[in-house]
Formats: sequence, structure tokens, C-alpha cells
Amino acid sequence: MSRRYGLLILLTVFVVLACVYSGFRIFQPSGLPFSFNVVDAHTGVIETHPGIPLPKAFKAGDQIDLAAQPRSTRIAIAMKLVRNLPLAWTYTFDIRRGGTVVTVPVKSVAINTTIGMRWSEWAFSGFIVLLGGIALLALWRGRDRAAWGMVLWATAFLGGTTVSFLPLDGRLGLGVQVGVAVGYLLARVGFYVLVESMVGSALTPKTRGLWRGSLLLLLGAGAVVTIGGPLVFVATGWAELLRSQYGAALTAPYLVPVVLLFTSYRRVHTVQRLRLRWMLWSSVVFVATVFIANTSIFGLLASTITYPFMLVIAMAGFLYAVLRHRVVDVAVVLDHTLVYGGMTALVVGVLAAVNSLVEHAALGTNASLLLQVIVPLSLGIVLGRVRTYANQIVEQVFFRRKYLAEKALRRFARHCGKYEQADQLFKAAAVEIRRQLGALGCAIYERTGKDYVCVYQEGEIAYPTSAGIDDCAFVAARSEQKETDLSEIQSTLGADGYVFPMRALGDLQGVLVCANRPGEHYAADERKLLTYVAHQLGLALYALRMRARDKLIDALASGVLPVPAEVQAKARELVYITDITE
Repeated sequence: MSRRYGLLILLTVFVVLACVYSGFRIFQPSGLPFSFNVVDAHTGVIETHPGIPLPKAFKAGDQIDLAAQPRSTRIAIAMKLVRNLPLAWTYTFDIRRGGTVVTVPVKSVAINTTIGMRWSEWAFSGFIVLLGGIALLALWRGRDRAAWGMVLWATAFLGGTTVSFLPLDGRLGLGVQVGVAVGYLLARVGFYVLVESMVGSALTPKTRGLWRGSLLLLLGAGAVVTIGGPLVFVATGWAELLRSQYGAALTAPYLVPVVLLFTSYRRVHTVQRLRLRWMLWSSVVFVATVFIANTSIFGLLASTITYPFMLVIAMAGFLYAVLRHRVVDVAVVLDHTLVYGGMTALVVGVLAAVNSLVEHAALGTNASLLLQVIVPLSLGIVLGRVRTYANQIVEQVFFRRKYLAEKALRRFARHCGKYEQADQLFKAAAVEIRRQLGALGCAIYERTGKDYVCVYQEGEIAYPTSAGIDDCAFVAARSEQKETDLSEIQSTLGADGYVFPMRALGDLQGVLVCANRPGEHYAADERKLLTYVAHQLGLALYALRMRARDKLIDALASGVLPVPAEVQAKARELVYITDITE
């Protein structure tokens, strides 16, 4: 993603403040001392909150004529999707009882401790933290369209949740509810963009249009329910769209990307399919959670208790899929640094603990200065060796696949200088890189005078057979002498992958081009490894060129090739100089 740091900073401040405010307000909800079930377009039935006594004039099962309520009360009822009402505000309710209408004033109350669901509130706080972490990760480290979709989804969802905690009422509160509904609808758009970007290679333009059309249709239905329903009810008293079964219309837009994940799962690249599994099942849990929250299918209490924990499970799955499997292309991964840092901290902690134990239990207070220096030093040496062995175990156990791939590529890099034929060297290099790193495509270009020629390519991507000598990719390779991200330049080699210079004695012999794996860029240590392999390829190619040049000079000097006498003499002179040098 292109970096616009002003926007990034503003969004970061918004996400952080939203997390802090939501985490605070989740433990201090306020609202009406009862709930109600809308049974038809004009009738609601009073239901009790567990642990909250009803006002004296109310009884469970009382019916209220929704259309007959004052406008301020209708606004409070319409805001049932918003978590909080202002504390201690009075609302007038007209209740039908025995053929008569009774007018009852009701004050909003604090409901944080009366329901007794602290674990649910803590779980919801955990969900807020995870969602904010996903938003910041994709915002600052994401680099593709899928990351932008994740940013839109996470920030819009977080924004809608945060605004719903504002204790507002009246027209302002109604306007805020409309804003909350818009935020949740935008979150559904972002989630679809995220999924479509991940499986885009499996979609044709026609099918992509059909999926997008389905999303727009369901978004329209959701907008009618979430925005039109409350506005129509406040204006006319018609409450049909406030009934819980219409909550399914709010969940339906999320079904489009989930079904898209299922139908595209078998058609994407095998490497990408393995990484999509966590995303797919986390999406199923997330959509089921949204459905439970919107419909209260298990009842108000069960839904309130259940859905925060399910949200935490879904968010943890999304975060794991992004970090560990790099479903979304981000520039940060769970790599060696984190594990080795933890291992170093553990060793240092053990060293400090053992040293303290030895000082107090063995050395005492009368030990000489020399002994007090030697003992900690000896412990440090021993534990240093333990740390080395532990790192080797970590490398082979926790990063086994990466360890084996790096080991195989380094072995090939050591051996490539012994190849006798350039075409076999190039083929072996491309095949080994694709096998070990899972690159979609790999190509090797060699300089041949006025341009660079593709001498070998492997994989699904068709690279051009030749490229100009001043193509941006080759200019960058010659000038910077390090890997170049094709997405940052305009090159005939495309916009996906990296170009690694094949150098020898300061000269560029050619380049190694590696396409990214599906849906992710190479990590820093992988790019460093490929840079090393490309350098060894450059040295091997230079050696092969020198051998060919030596053979040509020998042929000219021995008279095998018919050339003028002065050329033959010059060739003999070069052979003599080479013999002296050797």
C-alpha cells in the first residue's frame, strides 16, 4: 500500500482511542430496565433483564402499543441496536392492560453489575483489543489490496462498535444509530474486498461481477432494515422491520464473502489453499457470531453471553492467519527474531537466577573477589553453550520447513560453481528455488550485449524472452546491487516479485527473478537467502564464461580455428600470460 502518513497517523489515533473508550464503556452499560420483543408491526412485549427488577407498574408480558408511544420513547426503542442510553433519563411508556392504557415513566439504569456477566464483558474487551491489533497491523504493515480491505473492515467495525457505546438520545442519538449502521455496512464491504483479493486468481470477470452484484443487493436489503427500519418507526410507529427475524438481513452480506471462500478454495493455488483454511473457518465462526447477535436466536441472555467469546475465537483465528500464514500480504511475520529473543531472555533469566543462588548459597559473603568473578563467568559460558544448542533445536523444530529450505538452497549455492553447462545450472537453480520457496515463477536473465535475454524460466508466469538493457529492473540491479521489489518500479518483468542481481567481481552478469508466493511477499531472511544464491549464480556464470573464453583462446593459439597469423600470435601470448599467472 502506498504510504500517506498523515492519514495513517489519524487512523491510528482513531483506532487507539476507539479501543480505549470501548474497553472502558463495556463495563459501564446503561439502558432501560427491561427489554421487549417486537411481535408485530405495532406491538411489543415486555421481557425482564436477569437480575434487574421491573418498575412497579410493569409486569413481565405486558404489551405496549409501539405506535402510540411518544416520539422520544420511540427513539429510545429504535435505538435498541445501540448499547447505551443516557443514565437516569426518563421515558414515558403507554402500556395496554385489561383494555385500558396506563402511562408509566421509566428511568434508564446502570446494568453493568446486575446481569452478572463480567466474563462476557472481559471477553468483549479482548475482542476489541484483537480487532484493534488487526487494524493497526494491516494499516501500517499491509502492502496490497487485501490489506486495505482488512483495514476498512476492522476500522469500520471498530468504529461502529465504539460509537454505539456513546450515551446519546433524541435526534442526535438517532443520527448516531444511522452512523453505526453505515459503519457496519462498510465493514461488510471491507470484508468482501479482503476475501475477493485473496481468491481473485480463481475468479473470471463475469463471476467477479456476479459476486459483487450479490453483495450490493444484500447490502441494500441490510440498509433498508438497519437504516430505514428505525427511521420509519420513529416517523410513523410502524415497527415491522425492528423484529428480530429481520436481523438475518444484516448478516446476509457477510455470507457472500464466506461462500466465495468456500467455492474458490479448490480453485486457488495449492500453496494459497493451505493458508486459506484458517481464514475460512474463522470467517464461519465470525458470521455465525454476527447472526446470533443480530437475531437473538438463543434468547437475549444466551446471545449476550455467547457472542463475545465467539468473537474472540474468530479474531484470534484471523490474527493467526495473517501473522503465521500471511493470508494478507504484510511485512511482518512470526519469525526467528521473536523466538530467539524469547530464548535469549530465558537464558539470561536463568543465568541471573543461578548466579544469585550460587552467591547466597555457595559463595557466601566471605568469598574472594576472584572467585566471585570466575563463578558467574563460568556460568555464562556454560549457559551460552546451552543457548546455542537450544537455538539449533528451535531452528529444526519450530521452523523445520524453513530450516530445510534454507539448508537445501545454501547447499545448492555451494555446489553451483561446479556445473559445467550454463543451461543445466540455470535449470537446476530455477527448479530448486520453486521447490523450496514455492514461488509462482522464476526466471534467469543473462546480459548479451545490448539487452538481457531470458535463458531459463520455470513456473506459471510467462516472462518476456528479452528486456532492454535500460529496463528499470536491470538499472536498479546494476546501481543498487541488492534485491529490487518489482511492485515499486515500472518494468517489463511485471509488478510481482523481486529481482536479485547476479554479481561477480563488481559486474552484473545477469539477474534472478522470483515471483512472490500467492498472497504474500518474501520475508527479509528469505530475500537475504535469495540474494546469496543469486550472487553464487553470478560467480558460477562468470566462471563458466572464463572457461569458455580460455577454450577459445587455446583453440586460436593452437591453430584449430583458421585465423590470421597476428591473431594466433596474440592468442599464444594470452595463453602464456595465463600460464604464468596460474
